[in-house]
Amino acid sequence: MRVLVLGGYGLIGSAVVRECLARGWSVTGAGRSPDRGRRAIPAADWTTADLARLTRAEDWTGLLTGVDAVINCAGALQEGGGDDLQAVHHTGIAALVAAGMAEGVSRFVQISAPGADPDAATAFMRTKAAGDAWVRESRLHWAILKPGLVIAPQAWGGSALLRGLAALPFAIPLTHADAPAQTVSVFELAREAAECAAGLRPSGYESDLVEEEAHTLAELVTAFRDWLGFRRVPILPLPGWLAGFAGLAGDLAADLGWKTPLRSTAMRTMGAGVTGDASAWTAARGTPPSTLAQRLGGFEADIQARRFARTYFLHPLLIAGLSLFWIVSGIVAVFQRDAAAAILTSEGVGLSTALTLTLGGAALDIALGIGILVRRTSSLALTGTIALTLAYAASATVITPHLWADPMGTLVKMLPVVLAALAALAMNGSER
Repeated sequence: MRVLVLGGYGLIGSAVVRECLARGWSVTGAGRSPDRGRRAIPAADWTTADLARLTRAEDWTGLLTGVDAVINCAGALQEGGGDDLQAVHHTGIAALVAAGMAEGVSRFVQISAPGADPDAATAFMRTKAAGDAWVRESRLHWAILKPGLVIAPQAWGGSALLRGLAALPFAIPLTHADAPAQTVSVFELAREAAECAAGLRPSGYESDLVEEEAHTLAELVTAFRDWLGFRRVPILPLPGWLAGFAGLAGDLAADLGWKTPLRSTAMRTMGAGVTGDASAWTAARGTPPSTLAQRLGGFEADIQARRFARTYFLHPLLIAGLSLFWIVSGIVAVFQRDAAAAILTSEGVGLSTALTLTLGGAALDIALGIGILVRRTSSLALTGTIALTLAYAASATVITPHLWADPMGTLVKMLPVVLAALAALAMNGSER
């Protein structure tokens, strides 16, 4: 059997691709960056497919030739950061369904979400519901699966955030601490998607893929902390309105190109609860889904997991801190240009040259600070940070060598800047 998996290198998609390969099927994974899939799962074929751009049935020509089943794992959380919810969840799905019927695709599996409804509070849920409606109205043998909070060995999205929160020292500040959530194993989700693709569920099958019991967010974080092996610390419940500020900060980060689960949509969704009814899924599979405890007990929290959790919030702090350092440094140099130039003129540098070097250095500092904040240029700017800091140190060694003995450590303090930039650069690279 030949299967096309959209969003095939994401958390859910990669598990689905591996499950289908394990069944001996021919699998094509699709997404905006197929090279990521080729590196991660070379046994599958990979192709470029962006639901946001494939908005007409004819756009799918060739992609569906010979395909027996389509499993759609693609999606976006909210507008911004290059994502178009209407196109990804609705228009693209409508075109894909129409093309699937024309090309003779037998089965279609749609990964949706609990709470997807035309009258839902978020655009994410409303557009998901619109796409689901096209699937229901099609002549395909279809299934719609609505997973809860997905738990996997990999750190990804919301589960990565849970790990980061669980690893905080001293105390864990938490908004929506009492919000309910039901989880699902990524492996059980992948198996269910494959079962549907194989035609082992009736056409028109819909189910919430959730465990039977709900947990509060505080209980989830505590369970992850226990799994990581860290000593328990108090949970500090925070007022829900603070989640709005966290969401706005996440939205800004997304606009700058950073992938973060701290988005306003995620905060609203979590506040409302992530819950569903496990009865249809339990009846279809003949046994209840695994529990959160069983799931966490199924994979080990090794040193990589603990190190990732401990440094989860360190990455954005390093980016923000280094950016602020360079921007403030540049602004101060502009406003204190005479004093800064005086250091050079005291060593025999001409006044005009000293002012030019001061203002040029200030402009470069500010440019680096802004560049660090933007994901597309961040790694380049961090490399520039290291190079510029070393250049400053070398120049100062030649022009003002006595500053190495400055009791305020003017030049010695360049070392932690270089080390912080190296750490941030390494963390940037781990996202790719």
